[in-house]
Amino acid sequence: MKNPVQQYLEEIVEACAGTSGAVADYIPELAEADPDRFALCLATVDGRVYTVGDAEARFSIQSISKPFTYALALQDSGKEAVAEKVGVEPSGDAFNEISLAPDSGRPFNPMINAGAITTTSLLAGEDGDERFARALEGFGRFAGRELDVDEAIYDSELSTAHRNRAIAHMLREFSILEGDPEDVLAQYVRQCSISVDTQDLALMAATLANGGVQPRTGEEVLDAQLVEHVLSVMTTCGMYDAAGDWVTAVGMPAKSGVSGGIIGVLPGQVGIAVFSPRLDSHGNSARGVTLFERMSHDMELHIMHVSRGSRSALRASFPLSQARSRRRRTTAEQEALDRVSDRCRVYELHGDLLFSGAESVVRSIVDDDPELAVLDFTHVNEIATVSRQTLIALRDRLRECGAEAVVVDPGEVIPDPDAGTDRATRRFPDVTSALAWAEDELIRRHCGDLTTSDPVGEHPLMSGLSDHASEVVRAALESREHADGEIVLEAGGDFSGVHLIIDGRAVACAEAPDGSRMNLVTMEPGTSFGELALGTEDVQETEIRADGDLSLLVLSADSIERITEDDPAVGLEMWRAMARDGYRVADKALRRGATRLA
Repeated sequence: MKNPVQQYLEEIVEACAGTSGAVADYIPELAEADPDRFALCLATVDGRVYTVGDAEARFSIQSISKPFTYALALQDSGKEAVAEKVGVEPSGDAFNEISLAPDSGRPFNPMINAGAITTTSLLAGEDGDERFARALEGFGRFAGRELDVDEAIYDSELSTAHRNRAIAHMLREFSILEGDPEDVLAQYVRQCSISVDTQDLALMAATLANGGVQPRTGEEVLDAQLVEHVLSVMTTCGMYDAAGDWVTAVGMPAKSGVSGGIIGVLPGQVGIAVFSPRLDSHGNSARGVTLFERMSHDMELHIMHVSRGSRSALRASFPLSQARSRRRRTTAEQEALDRVSDRCRVYELHGDLLFSGAESVVRSIVDDDPELAVLDFTHVNEIATVSRQTLIALRDRLRECGAEAVVVDPGEVIPDPDAGTDRATRRFPDVTSALAWAEDELIRRHCGDLTTSDPVGEHPLMSGLSDHASEVVRAALESREHADGEIVLEAGGDFSGVHLIIDGRAVACAEAPDGSRMNLVTMEPGTSFGELALGTEDVQETEIRADGDLSLLVLSADSIERITEDDPAVGLEMWRAMARDGYRVADKALRRGATRLA
């Protein structure tokens, strides 16, 4: 089954095809790039990666190196030392502008070339080779693997780096750089020539989104406070003279490179990377910008989107075998459900369901591959549009595979666009009724018609008796009828016998803390009630009402006493059968309670 998140990414890639623009031509090696190569990668903060296109195609990191070099410089030299050399203000200029702040002589920020050349010089190391080794090792820790350099790009770029060479010498003239500017320039160009693929970039971005912890290796690559600093500068300066348009339209920290890459970071949720070499007038990937704008709108990724904080959306997940409904089933139905109940899983959601939360839920369901999925929204407060659309898409994918998703939604937090049609999602007011439906559906799908012409003989009380004992007990059964809503047994009454349901349903009720009546369990033909009073000093603790017209066969307390006295052997068989059935019911309740506590 295709994951709906993957499906969505493929669809928007197709919708955003055919963007204009041209490859960077001021570096000869980049001018030879295939303008139609493309890849999109989304990495979650727990390490799941979604890709579309040629996600393993290698290209030079170029200016996407800048936020990571800045991060390493902050880590190696400290914020104060870095701030003395480079500012954090948007310049409003192109990325390769030859300019410094008039008041301080510093580069405006570390995302333009002047600032990036400066931060390159602030990495730990005695010379350019050592500082570059630090950058290469640090970038690899962000990506989660060792990286290397595209030497052809390096040679091509260094031989044409006249403007950057002028910037480096200007920085040396104003004492921003110390030492040989050519050494720093070579280090900077080599750093821009590090070879990456789109998955590398998405995981590097996801490391920033994850507070500096690499999602797959679990290593803390950067202190969380420094991550905030880096993301702040990326937000205001990462897209150069298009930064204002970017923040308005996309609204997430980002950085682009002239090889055609763009990364975006949504803190706490995802890292995104796009590779498409055709550039717009600002030097940013034209198709990449279009895709980011589309994703931000569809998936509500804008950092200014008003919503409460995101938490893990999946509160619990368990198979139906660990949490059966409150219906008492016949022996045949119990045996059938024992075989197939793991085909259904329950997913309890909670909190505010943003994209990252919906993605984790979808991933769990896709990985579990259940035949029936019960999604419980009882404890969900709000749900983003993209989350609702993602879950509806999941429902559709499940149906294509012959499976089904149903929802428990008493607060109606997830409206169904197909309501009123035959495509509508089946909805339930509580988990109990959803579980009962799931049990019925599994029985229908896998076990056929389990009705029997002898519901009395199938009951646990009767099925284990010898022929003689069965004949004696059957002769003692009395027929009784009750109308809808009629009280069959009153709470607090004396034990009155075992009541076998022949037709209709009965509901066990108790008083809730607020004084209202609460349904505890629903019982159907082939099941019984009344015998549990034997374990509570012969006192009936719950009220039993008819749910519709009800037909019973009753083995009264008097009949039980008479059989015990008149035929002790039969009485012993009868009492053993009642004890077994009582244990079965109690064991089922304990298992359900243990699952709920877990």
